Amino acid sequence: MSKFKIKSIMLIFFLCFIHVTIAQEDSVHKKINADMYGNFSKAFETLDYDLFASIHSKEMIRISGNGGKIEKAGIYLKRYEKRWGVHSKKPALIDFRLFERIYSDSLVSDRGIYKVTYIDDNNQTKYSYGQFHVILKMEDGNWKIWVDYDSDENKSINKDNYDGAFSISEYKKYLKH
Repeated sequence: MSKFKIKSIMLIFFLCFIHVTIAQEDSVHKKINADMYGNFSKAFETLDYDLFASIHSKEMIRISGNGGKIEKAGIYLKRYEKRWGVHSKKPALIDFRLFERIYSDSLVSDRGIYKVTYIDDNNQTKYSYGQFHVILKMEDGNWKIWVDYDSDENKSINKDNYDGAFSISEYKKYLKH
């Protein structure tokens, strides 16, 4: 076999390997984004407490930068169960953008900005923004929130911060190696 054929075969093998690796990485990020952000957003929009609770690890720790407190999953989730159990409660839309993701096969660290869109009592559309840092843990084949920190940094997080972060689908822009 000539050197040209050997090099051609090696190049084809290398390109196939790269293609498979990129496809696998794309699949990992799509699963993280669906398990966490897709389900989180859907739960907010539909006031689905069971879906919301299902994306949190039973060992989850919730840290409220604004409230200055640390809570376990049960206490944090009970507030949502009570809030969303009120029939007059209006759903809200929540969108996420990221500026950093670091991950392994069993843990993910995501930092970003969220925007909540809601209708107030005067039927006006309002927005609130916050910065978050979540640690996700793989449990039973799904990514679950293990540590959740957020804060509006004394109301300094705004539309500019949100617009400055990346869409969750653009993982190549926020992924840290």
